[in-house]
Amino acid sequence: MNTPLPEYLKSGNPINWYPGHMLKAKKELQGRLKQVDVILELRDARIPLASVNKDIETVLNQKHRLILLNKSGLADPQAVKQWKTYFHNEGISCHFMDIKQNQGVKEVLPLARLFMKAKWERFEAKGIRHPELRLMVVGIPNVGKSSLINKLVKRHAAKTGPHPGVTKQQEWVRLGHDAELLDTPGILWPKFDRPEIGFMLAVTGAIKDQVAGEQRLALYLIHHFLEHYSSLLTDFYRLDSSSLVDDSDSPPPIQTLEAIAKKRGCLKGGGEFDLQRASNIVLRDFREGKLGQVSFQWPTLD
Repeated sequence: MNTPLPEYLKSGNPINWYPGHMLKAKKELQGRLKQVDVILELRDARIPLASVNKDIETVLNQKHRLILLNKSGLADPQAVKQWKTYFHNEGISCHFMDIKQNQGVKEVLPLARLFMKAKWERFEAKGIRHPELRLMVVGIPNVGKSSLINKLVKRHAAKTGPHPGVTKQQEWVRLGHDAELLDTPGILWPKFDRPEIGFMLAVTGAIKDQVAGEQRLALYLIHHFLEHYSSLLTDFYRLDSSSLVDDSDSPPPIQTLEAIAKKRGCLKGGGEFDLQRASNIVLRDFREGKLGQVSFQWPTLD
């Protein structure tokens, strides 16, 4: 069910976003690894593989790692179920959660402590108090790292925002009396191996809209809905599905965006469709969860 990218979207400039602070953050992250016990790697539950930073995968594999799949409340429940099976079969420690809805947050620290259980028991056998737990949270931009820290600390300890790139430096934050957590900036990688990756990251908020262009992202999103969730789209915008395909040569997503523009009154002078305004509406509605629970990647299960 993973959606191929249509040719008319492939023809534009590749989507990439790798500002200078990300390269600096990557180097600092590598230098801090010796100080931490467990990596908390946040991913987007709607794109569990596309939200993996392969540029630092080898580095992260040197440590205990708990994969936290955030925004699961926005993901397709059937896809989440399949991903749980996939990670279990692969022997990968993961936990699905939704920080904004405060679901699954309280399990994070107990799950992280499990990695240290055997080592701490050896300390206790010698009558020595085990050292405090040191965690590092990593992930792509806007995936919820700072929001997770604020939930764990139970106060506003890290800056959050709806746009990627809010956290610019690494900071230690105390979690009670026996744990510390290192917040790190969201890091992408210089070049995506497939153009679909850029679209998935951008439409879910990891890349600034201006990099790809709002209309281009809206067309990708509509294309995905027409392939897998057409009823969610037509029902929400009250579109007549039979009217979405006309005699023009325009691809169906463009016709659909025009139909949405008409429904929402996005018109310019002379009755021309304001597709930029309509695109912003579609992206906003999707990101606020108004269009339903949607996933962009499904695992291949044997």
